[in-house]
Amino acid sequence: MNKTLLIVALLASTHIILAQNNTSSLYSAYGIGLRQSKADVTSAGMGYAGLALPSQGYLNNLNPASYSAIDSVRFIFNLQGSLSFSDYQTQSDQQKNTDANLESISFGFRAAKNWGMGFSLSPYSNIGYNVNSEKYILGTADKYPVNYYGEGGISQLSWHNGFQLGKRLSLGISASYLWGSTDMIEVSYYPSLIGETIYNERNYHVSSFLLEYAFQYHQPIGMSTLSFAGSVNMSTELDTYYKHRIYNDVTSDLSSIEEDANNIFIPLNYQAGLALQTSKGFTVAADYRYGDWSNSEMLISGGEARNTHGGSFGLQYVSPRYHRSLFKRIHYRVGTFYDQEYISIQGKDIDTKGITAGLTIPMRDGSLINLAYEYKERGTTEAGLIKEQYNTIKLGLTFNESWFKKRQFK
Repeated sequence: MNKTLLIVALLASTHIILAQNNTSSLYSAYGIGLRQSKADVTSAGMGYAGLALPSQGYLNNLNPASYSAIDSVRFIFNLQGSLSFSDYQTQSDQQKNTDANLESISFGFRAAKNWGMGFSLSPYSNIGYNVNSEKYILGTADKYPVNYYGEGGISQLSWHNGFQLGKRLSLGISASYLWGSTDMIEVSYYPSLIGETIYNERNYHVSSFLLEYAFQYHQPIGMSTLSFAGSVNMSTELDTYYKHRIYNDVTSDLSSIEEDANNIFIPLNYQAGLALQTSKGFTVAADYRYGDWSNSEMLISGGEARNTHGGSFGLQYVSPRYHRSLFKRIHYRVGTFYDQEYISIQGKDIDTKGITAGLTIPMRDGSLINLAYEYKERGTTEAGLIKEQYNTIKLGLTFNESWFKKRQFK
């Protein structure tokens, strides 16, 4: 893939990522929406584990310190998307949905001898729901239909930097700009009462900067390597304001205001990871995640914010020898993960768990075709809530271009 095509793909995919919505979950209506992992398809196939793995041939956005391992003559460009088939169940009803999205783009290169650098654009959180319901007319047994609709979320543009200190230690820092908007609309249909449809609409806008610090340490053990890693992002305040408008389909605006909202915090989050890479081609990786979300000052209707714990575990096999056969050069992965969502609704904790599998098809020019399958469950049918099940296929394309290689003439 030449440089011109890479630039065109970068610009086109940036517009698509910012313009789309990545979920149909009712749980995204709470707080800032459903948080999204920064992991690429490679890590997704390992249950989203890989905090301690270096960026060798691909971009490990889970840890900016990994960028120090980027090859000095390579420019790495990654583009990924997903196709998700979802099933939503209550105690009395069921609904199916399909979502297709271009998820993220990233690129990285060696900026100096011991400095790897890159940029990524991905969702930090997503909001998307559409619910049909009914309300009672006050003082009567009659009902009128109501539709609740929401879309939006928070995007994340990140600048990643990894610095190699000696042969074993790497330090990293990511500076991210977060921004986004959310449209939340309640539509009440009163044709039999007053001949009007009433729209109650709120548009939220948020922005902030977020810093993440990280490290990786690689310890040789015979022919194998044991790696340790950690990362932390400090608490940051989201600047928030909203526009509230009530209008109908007859006389237009009934009420309209614009003002600052109670600012909320993205709280302290940290991760720890281990990885063992053996000379036989096997890699074992495990990560732990914690978020101090009970101090985020979010007001959640019908629930509350809570601290979160999560973990990932993954296995990978890559043949240690080069083979002409394509099938023998394929990388194979499996994994599992568990995450507590930061919301508790009606006294019920909302958790997500799943299993994954994946593979990478290496091309002769160093580029990669990455595939991953994920099955996950979220929520419960208790207390009138919804249980969600997802079957998701992820596709990632990683292009390794020799942009910095000096040509020699004889």
